[in-house]
Amino acid sequence: MMIRSIRRLTAAILAGTLLLALTACGSKTNDTATQLAMTVNGHEVEVGVYAANYLYGKASIENMMYQYGVTDLWDSELGDSYKSQLGEIAQNQTAALYLVPDQFDAAGLTLTDEDLSRIGEMDPSMKEMGFTDSLFDQVSRYFLMQEQLEEYYFGEGGAMAPDDAEIESYFQENYMRAKHILISTRDENNQPLTDEAALAEIERKAQSVYQRAVAGEDFDTLIQEFGEDPGMSANPDGYQFTEGDMVAEFQDATKALAENTISAPVQSDYGWHIIQRLPLRAEDRPAVYSSIVTALTGMDMDSLLNQWVNEAEITTEAVLSEITFDNAASYTYHVS
Repeated sequence: MMIRSIRRLTAAILAGTLLLALTACGSKTNDTATQLAMTVNGHEVEVGVYAANYLYGKASIENMMYQYGVTDLWDSELGDSYKSQLGEIAQNQTAALYLVPDQFDAAGLTLTDEDLSRIGEMDPSMKEMGFTDSLFDQVSRYFLMQEQLEEYYFGEGGAMAPDDAEIESYFQENYMRAKHILISTRDENNQPLTDEAALAEIERKAQSVYQRAVAGEDFDTLIQEFGEDPGMSANPDGYQFTEGDMVAEFQDATKALAENTISAPVQSDYGWHIIQRLPLRAEDRPAVYSSIVTALTGMDMDSLLNQWVNEAEITTEAVLSEITFDNAASYTYHVS
């Protein structure tokens, strides 16, 4: 959970932005922060590094939950659950900061001047979490290295990636592309209609539109005239999807169609779907490449990072047990 949620903020780190800041801290030097916190494969890690990662993990969770409209996270049962995980989150993320550069060097990779030019200015919110300039630089390089390692292991021709023939075979066997005309059976509040007469009229309309489609009328024109799925406007070339991406009725009906054919109306909780199955396109495969690699190998960069952490020789000092949700800021390099 930890490495996956932290990685989502890679772009924010490199751009020097973070949506949620913590309580501001001053610039007083904190001697506790320079004490030994843990050792990771021989790398000695100071308390201030761990504390900054603790607060960064906290902010990452806040940011993630804020996207779902949760504004009182830490006063909820869910917040209590996250609080209990923050120590492990911080320990694992701190370990990863040292393990990734080691793996990067072992792979014979390097950061170019162009790579390093992507590192932005440190946002004030990160300084408030206890990030020094050198720690910010270390974290920024970590994310850049991680990107290269992901390509090295899982990119095309990567050390852990299947060959192109396997990728293409999986793509052809497991992905579909389709457009549809949705005749909705929901009201303006997105609630299911219950009036039997109205539902019967909607079904008759769906059958009528279907007859026009199989008679040769332009399918895109019928979508524009009758379609009630707003997603089709954003996906004019159709949806590309695999098992579990769509409601079962839509998925199963598409799977049963030959390419370039149209289904009779298919009912789901959303309404009646008139589906046109389309051929897969080679230019769409890159968008799902990573998902295919994960499906075939059972691995991705997140799981590899977790594997490195689990295999590392990590020792911790007693001071880590003193750092809690309420006092972590007092263990950073700068305290108020």
